[in-house]
Amino acid sequence: MRGEDLRVCRERKDASQADFAAWLNDRLGRRYDKQRVSRWEVGAEKIPVAVADLVSAELRVLASTHGPGITIIAANQKGGVAKTATCVNTATLLARRGYRVLLIDSDPQANATMHLGIDPLQAEKDGKSLRDVFEDRATMRDIIHVVPSSGLEVVAASPMLSVVEGALATDSTSGLILRSHLVDLKREYDFIIIDCPPNLGPMTQNGVVAADALIIPCQTEMLAIAGVGLLMMTVDKHRRRSNPHLRIIGILPTMYQSGLQQHQIGMEAIEQQYGKSYRIFPAVPRATAYGDAVMNGRAAVDMPGLRGLAALETVADAFIEERKTILGAVHVNV
Repeated sequence: MRGEDLRVCRERKDASQADFAAWLNDRLGRRYDKQRVSRWEVGAEKIPVAVADLVSAELRVLASTHGPGITIIAANQKGGVAKTATCVNTATLLARRGYRVLLIDSDPQANATMHLGIDPLQAEKDGKSLRDVFEDRATMRDIIHVVPSSGLEVVAASPMLSVVEGALATDSTSGLILRSHLVDLKREYDFIIIDCPPNLGPMTQNGVVAADALIIPCQTEMLAIAGVGLLMMTVDKHRRRSNPHLRIIGILPTMYQSGLQQHQIGMEAIEQQYGKSYRIFPAVPRATAYGDAVMNGRAAVDMPGLRGLAALETVADAFIEERKTILGAVHVNV
């Protein structure tokens, strides 16, 4: 057993290392402490067979129990800010930790769909894309694709989703469609993550109305930073009108190049403009591995030695804490 698997079990049980050691001792009649658990998790000490067997059995139990979940959207009206990469990679990390995760691609460009090796044109042809849900030809459950390597479940987009956007623009009640389709699914999934288009159009509006929380990926350049303010205005509008409990998890600086002065200035601008009100995550650096992952139809976090992995892990951790906070507010055990 890997230390990562043991850590996943501990986190799914919402236990500290000391609490986890106490649980092991109660079940196995041993005297482990938090230091021993820490060494197992980082790979500094081999996990005993009895512990590995117990943890494996517990993981199977935990894997059979999912939900209720929360819906998180990634949005920024500026394109090219690594919004899709943020969704794909954090969703994959959560799925690998044993959570049941549904990634919804609501962008007609279908970047998240292709990123995970799903052909958007074939999904359209097979009637297994988000367009089919919005046009009442299928339910969400009917169109789900599964990524074999991680167990991540995906609702694919297709270029024809742009036709749906055009129709939504003329319907005053269209902003509630996505939320209505997620009500039942939230009982079955731990996380529903939505990749929104790079605009503030009908699909993004649907995402904002459906979401419990929002993460804002933002390239460390001034044009992307300017788009954050417009997105905040949209969020404020929907808080007043349709989604008063929408929470902002924070801003994730992306594609950062520390050697470029304009990126250093961009980081400073993000901190100055938003640091007092919102969490600013560690920056994800620009790296060729992210583009290589897209070309290979896989998540970048599946690639060894990924630069920025620690930052993405921090975001995944924040999603888990956000779920505890939101569900704790309505007295749901997680």
